[in-house]
Amino acid sequence: MQPWIRQTAYTDPGRHGPALQALGADLAQAVRAIQGVLIHGEAMEAYGLPRAGFSRDTLPVAARIDAVLRLDERPLGIGRAPDRRSPGTCRDYALLLCSAMRASGRAARVRCGFAAYLGGAPWEDHWICEVQAAGRWRRVDAQLDEVLQAAFGVAFDPLDMPPAAFLTADEAWRLLRSARLDARDLGHGEARGAWFACVNLVRDRLALEDRVTSAWDGWRIAAADPPAPEAEILARGDRLASSVGAGCPEPWWLADADTPEETSWTPAPASKPIG
Repeated sequence: MQPWIRQTAYTDPGRHGPALQALGADLAQAVRAIQGVLIHGEAMEAYGLPRAGFSRDTLPVAARIDAVLRLDERPLGIGRAPDRRSPGTCRDYALLLCSAMRASGRAARVRCGFAAYLGGAPWEDHWICEVQAAGRWRRVDAQLDEVLQAAFGVAFDPLDMPPAAFLTADEAWRLLRSARLDARDLGHGEARGAWFACVNLVRDRLALEDRVTSAWDGWRIAAADPPAPEAEILARGDRLASSVGAGCPEPWWLADADTPEETSWTPAPASKPIG
């Protein structure tokens, strides 16, 4: 089977498979449907809703669709009012789009990196979906509906983003290591630095292996002002970025070898919460 078409534990829609297939293989149609059932938990006010607490836990697609249907049992292709959408994060949008594309036989994968259009850090921690089309990977930000495009001043096509809009973690790492990107520009809000680039580098590699959640998601409990990564960690990061940039490894279930040692790092012990 072609890589990144097979559903895995997190992308598998389970009993909702027919509902996702009904959205069709058309990218724009699938994205519109996803925007009609999800809402970013940190963007409530952009839709005229009061800010409210929400869970940042990334749910498997089957569980996310369960949550959507508990709020509104109509078919997924019918858009909901903002207050009837399931709140989540950018990763939930990317994961649901990935699942929908695979359900229609299109190769798709979730990517972790940094976006230049979200405010906060100049390059903000972000997740998107890549969809294969015409022999290349199109970068798609499924959360950018008309409301958020206006809020963020987005002028590009969210269904085929230009290189200047989003950096995968390996791209950001190479720019950082060649002194073409300031480490202080990479992160989430006030949590920035080379350590954050390390975190996303590992998370992106794991995502390419269809492991979309990991211990590395606990970066919020890192030290408030972590020291710069040591030389050994930088060298490991270089090797990891090189392995991803050389063509993106196949998912673990197609590879002959186990996940390389570089992806087995664990976050530093908790010190002080961030964010």
